[in-house]
Amino acid sequence: MKKINVILLLAAFLAAGNVAYSGTVASPYQVGNWPGFRTAAISYTFDDGCSNQFAIAIPMFNEFDYKLTLFTITGASPNWTNLRNAAAAGHEVASHTVTHPTLTPSNEVAELSNSKSAIEANVPSQKCVTIAYPMCVPSTQSVTATYYIAGRICSGSIEVNTPLNFYQISSIGCGSAGSIKTAADFNTKFANTASSKGWCVFLIHGIDSDGGYSPLSSTVLRSSLQYLDARRSTFWVSTFGNVVRYIRERNDVSVAETSNTGDSITLQVTDTLDNTIYNYPVTIRRPFPEGWQMARVSQNGHEVKASILRGTSVNYLMFDAVPDGGELCSQKPFTVMLRTVTL
Repeated sequence: MKKINVILLLAAFLAAGNVAYSGTVASPYQVGNWPGFRTAAISYTFDDGCSNQFAIAIPMFNEFDYKLTLFTITGASPNWTNLRNAAAAGHEVASHTVTHPTLTPSNEVAELSNSKSAIEANVPSQKCVTIAYPMCVPSTQSVTATYYIAGRICSGSIEVNTPLNFYQISSIGCGSAGSIKTAADFNTKFANTASSKGWCVFLIHGIDSDGGYSPLSSTVLRSSLQYLDARRSTFWVSTFGNVVRYIRERNDVSVAETSNTGDSITLQVTDTLDNTIYNYPVTIRRPFPEGWQMARVSQNGHEVKASILRGTSVNYLMFDAVPDGGELCSQKPFTVMLRTVTL
């Protein structure tokens, strides 16, 4: 009889709570700094709703199966149909305020609150959880934190893998008025981001001749995606909001075995974050159990991808787990189970 080892990953409960980095990951488990244990993270963010963001950028990103963030000025008559279509394709629709003013104590509550409400009313398929500050001038942090999990400025630097301040996350300007104008400029930033194992956020307005500020050549934009596409094992490309989610979950998650019979291993995967917002899977790995030949992973009864990472001395079993198992299961404690099936 041949034994096939099967992992059943059935999710773990998430208790709603504050954003504190209190997780513990029991040996021999490890959680990746980035999904898939990649080296670095990249986000492309687009401001102001310039026309070629929809006509050129979104189709281009869809072609590569990469996701971008659209920071939207809700009072500038945005095309909500285009934004809903972008969200349906997995792109993030986020806030660039209502009227794009310099934020001050007298206007920031209305600008932050009303833009979030407008986006969530018109793009109901996703929550609006991040903001890009107009002119890169942050609002009062306590006010921002009432509505958003992170804010973007434009200080021109590559972020470390855990930003010092989630409400002042750096971005790098692209196009004619920015520091990133050519394919070589992008490639240099990619190399520097991989070297630092950090997160690079690009800020883009216009594309080609759509009338947007600091236009970036679509040829250069495509070249940057081709570079990343050839290096998928190194770079994780995702939305601004999902990178923030992953960082905070990665820093807060706890992973522990609750039983191990040799043929069956049960894990508990938990964190203390708000499961209505923090529902992005984190990547977990452990040395492949001795004597096992293959594995299969499912979360909450649904199979998810598992892979074996072959090293020089250790082979790892790697899989993704949402700490709370998804909103449908958020009220119950669930487990991760590995077991052997005899055929």
